[in-house]
Amino acid sequence: MIQPSKAHPLGETISRWASVILLLGLTAVSLYASGIISVYIWGDAIHLRFGITYLSYSIILLTSVFSVDCLNFGGKRLHMLAYGVVISIAIAGVATLALPYFIIGSAVSKKLMLVHTVIMLFLSPLWLYISQHIYFSKCPPVKALFITDMKTEYWIKDVVNQFSRRYTVADIISPKDKNIEEAIARCPAVLLGTLVTEDKYRLLGICAIHNKSVLMRPDYTDIMMTKAQTEQCDDLLLILVHSYGLTKSQRLLKRIFDVIVSTVALVFLSPIILVCALIIFLSDWHSPFYLQERYTRNKKLFKVIKLRSMIPDAEKFDGPVLAEKDDPRITKIGRFMRSTRIDELPQFINVLIGDMSIVGPRPERPFFYEQIEQELPEFEQRLSVKCGITGYAQILGRYTTDPRDKLMLDLMYIKHYSFPLDIKLILDTVMVLFRKESSAGVDKTARRGAAEETEGSNDDLQSDKD
Repeated sequence: MIQPSKAHPLGETISRWASVILLLGLTAVSLYASGIISVYIWGDAIHLRFGITYLSYSIILLTSVFSVDCLNFGGKRLHMLAYGVVISIAIAGVATLALPYFIIGSAVSKKLMLVHTVIMLFLSPLWLYISQHIYFSKCPPVKALFITDMKTEYWIKDVVNQFSRRYTVADIISPKDKNIEEAIARCPAVLLGTLVTEDKYRLLGICAIHNKSVLMRPDYTDIMMTKAQTEQCDDLLLILVHSYGLTKSQRLLKRIFDVIVSTVALVFLSPIILVCALIIFLSDWHSPFYLQERYTRNKKLFKVIKLRSMIPDAEKFDGPVLAEKDDPRITKIGRFMRSTRIDELPQFINVLIGDMSIVGPRPERPFFYEQIEQELPEFEQRLSVKCGITGYAQILGRYTTDPRDKLMLDLMYIKHYSFPLDIKLILDTVMVLFRKESSAGVDKTARRGAAEETEGSNDDLQSDKD
């Protein structure tokens, strides 16, 4: 059953059922076209009972689409919806071929289903585009009340209004305002900034009374409470909160996966690494590789390996400083490597020897780590797992995302770790490679307090929001 949201119940229902009808229509067109194409290519050997095949395929496809939440156009990112659609199409194709003879009436041609799957994959972007257009035309952004008493958080309003298609911040109010309850009652949604515990609990209670949707900027305790378990002692209810970190079996599985992926990656990518290393060496006759101390699990120091993208001794006079937009210290070959992420490829060596993981929090330099830890004592919890080439904060955060928000993303990853999540994040990383913003340096006029390093500061996979 398609569940509408509280903000636009009718609009959500209409848009989602319109998407279902459109998907069924495209499926019919694709199946019919694949039958014609298959007969044209392979001759009379292709036979198709269109009605029963279409019905069976459509039932399987819609079941998969609902299961992976492909109709959540307002709540999921476009690339995640695309992944879900691709998976659904693949499942529907394989499952239809596997249907018993007595259900489908005759064996479905593998050649025909292959052509149909290819056509559906080409039609899926069109379906997503039209479906999202219908959805957001029927479900305009919901007005939200932003509650905070910190002027340093006012930038959140601009970020939400610029990047969110579901919400728009209409007003900002202090939690101490005497008319706070009336203001909450007037807005369909509420956005809570950084608040003291008493204000947060009080305002959540008011929002619950008025049945308001609540967005929260999470803090350390909010992340800790996710996936908490309950313990019942007679009539006493307790909540069991697990510490950060992975179990021994999770670490073993993650290590096996890291060894396999890094070995395969180094076998195929070694020629690219060697060619770029030779070009760097011939350009200035200095070492093409850059070694820099970073922290990994349990605050262990290791030296990360990267292809050098800056001039030799870039920190000789200025010390550790931020890599800026259009930084003059970055060489011509360095700009190319950064934009294509080639400079990061040697990190697979770190993964292979066990200093890093494929997925995990980004490795921080001790210089910046100590600075951040003074303001955020819980920052050390990131080191309950190995640092990684890619991860939640690298993918979901912007380059200018401040350390606090990056920390919340890292802690959310650790708290919700699973092997399928690692696979999903690796697939998400592919999308980052095509975004120019993810390799741009810091623009000091726009930075909100990001603490990155110089050589290699922007080397890790960062991304803009959809």
